[in-house]
Amino acid sequence: MNYTTVAIIYNPNSTGSSKAMAEDFMKTIQSRMPEQKVELMPTKYAGHAEKMAYKIAKHSKNPLIFSSSGDGGYNEVVNGTMKAQNKGYTATTGLLPAGNANDHFHNVHTENIIDLIIAKKPKHIDLLRISYVSKKKDIQRYAHSYIGFGISSMVSRELNKTKLNRFKETWLVIRTLFTISPVKLQIDKEVGKYDSVIVSNVDRMSKYLTVSHPSRMDDGLFEVTISKHENKLKLVALILRASLVKLKEDKQTDTFALDTVEATVAQADGEILNIDAATHVTIAVEKQVLNCFV
Repeated sequence: MNYTTVAIIYNPNSTGSSKAMAEDFMKTIQSRMPEQKVELMPTKYAGHAEKMAYKIAKHSKNPLIFSSSGDGGYNEVVNGTMKAQNKGYTATTGLLPAGNANDHFHNVHTENIIDLIIAKKPKHIDLLRISYVSKKKDIQRYAHSYIGFGISSMVSRELNKTKLNRFKETWLVIRTLFTISPVKLQIDKEVGKYDSVIVSNVDRMSKYLTVSHPSRMDDGLFEVTISKHENKLKLVALILRASLVKLKEDKQTDTFALDTVEATVAQADGEILNIDAATHVTIAVEKQVLNCFV
């Protein structure tokens, strides 16, 4: 049975290949699956992809929702789909790697996407769920790759601005180190200053920074890599090690909690989350909850 629709969401104002990749993918589907309905759907503003994905998942019986984007655009589609899924609707997602880093794609992709669609063999992967209360509202967001506090929340903005090579990426990270302060958090009932706390479902943050040993996205576990506050030179050495070799995660688990001491910025797949002071934050894994073609 074909999908009721294959919706390809893209950003028409992207400086990358979002639109071109979406159009090429539509032509390929029409060539190999001529009976399949395909729609190109341009976004109009930040957050629009999430709203479109939610609406499609809610009103279409068996949709396949693709994002022609980087990790951030796919994050919107995943959150829209999960919002619908938590209300009893189902949808399958897909990703065309039109961003700079494409962490998620490079960690998941193994086979030709069209072949998998025709064979009806989606992957079933875990998602990270971050939960907290802000202004008396329960906030719940999903991440397909990682959630970061401290330097990762600042660096991710820089890493996604331009096409990078290993040297440029490492230099951007090091340059950013000298413009930020550590984040103050309570972890395991102990208050401390941290340069970085990364909860990850993938091995790499951006193309060249390896934040944990090889991980899986379907085992119901995630990796936590914690860097306590050090002087700048030690932090530079840490980043160089992440770029040239790899970091060792501190633990592997299915739940992780912390409390903010002051107002804190976190990021989930590049999405910026502003978290109030004195807020309890829980990160949990939802095992194999997302059906996807990547």
